[in-house]
Amino acid sequence: MIKTYSFPSVYESTLRDFTTSNDPILGFSKLKFDGADYLVGLKALNEGVSPHKSINPAPEDIDYKIITQAALVVANNALQSESKNGRIPKMVLTTGFPYATYQFNKEEAEEYFKEEKVVAYYKVNDEGEQNSEQRIVSVQEINIIPELSGCDNAIRHGENPVNGNFLVVSLGYGTCEGALSTPEGLAVRTLFSTHGISYPVNLFAQELSKHTYLSMRTEHQIDHLFTKGFLFVNRKRRDFYKEKQLALEMYYNNVISPAIRRYISDQDFESCEQLILVGGGANHKDLVELFRKEFGEIMTVTVFDSPEKCAATGYAIYSKLNHTVATREGVFSTDEKEKTAYLGIDIGNANTSVSICMEESKPAQNGSN
Repeated sequence: MIKTYSFPSVYESTLRDFTTSNDPILGFSKLKFDGADYLVGLKALNEGVSPHKSINPAPEDIDYKIITQAALVVANNALQSESKNGRIPKMVLTTGFPYATYQFNKEEAEEYFKEEKVVAYYKVNDEGEQNSEQRIVSVQEINIIPELSGCDNAIRHGENPVNGNFLVVSLGYGTCEGALSTPEGLAVRTLFSTHGISYPVNLFAQELSKHTYLSMRTEHQIDHLFTKGFLFVNRKRRDFYKEKQLALEMYYNNVISPAIRRYISDQDFESCEQLILVGGGANHKDLVELFRKEFGEIMTVTVFDSPEKCAATGYAIYSKLNHTVATREGVFSTDEKEKTAYLGIDIGNANTSVSICMEESKPAQNGSN
């Protein structure tokens, strides 16, 4: 069984103390990093003034490090809550990058995750006192794979596995990617990367700014407005469905459809009967209908269950199927049974997802004479 935890991929530095509550997902009020305090996730989105994160950051960037450390705290807390003796199982972690940035980020990300990390943060107790805590997080094995390969793993090896050939399109916030998937893997010839949901979000903001004051919202705040489709102005609700629909139509016609036409040939369409949509953008029903309008007569267009969690789920599955951790005594566990936790972390541009798959394994038995 795989459990997934998600939080908004935003942060903001702060000088204030927040003693009324912790972030409901992260379990802390502020993260400490390089001598500064940061709001992260829902806390940043609800309490911050300018919550932000750059698109597709590199492992050396502060955006990547802050969101990653928050994700590791989520994983650490979840594993500790399920541990009977309080010990954290060995962690085998898989994460990834869009295909367009995968090659030049892979080695640096591997080195970053191999380092043992001391993650410090503030946590508010029931009495409203803010205390400083820290977690030591160590990853036993790290895998870095293309994001679309993670999605392909989730589709082929998840709860409802799909066999044969199919087209997969990942509708991420920063990047839209797609390819023909075969039982042997993704067909490299068909791989494409282009603009993600940030494209229609920016169009949406441009259209709204013609007649509505957006109160200096950041791109991520506008993305949440885009998802909701409405805004309160002077205590009155204003719906922006038409503006959202127009932005999605322009995005599909200007970006997605031309990319598919360029990289996916008629022979590719002949070899498969299904197009599977993944990524957070697949939650926009109007966008899904545009796919069905163009391809519905030649193949079935389906949306992966909880599409925003697909990559993280696939990463966790990859960790389980491909790990090479040897059983050891003493260093990681002194139990009769040694636990291994298979993790997948998707550092998304809109949301970050942490998927955890637990498994118990017995240590190797010595043969008797």
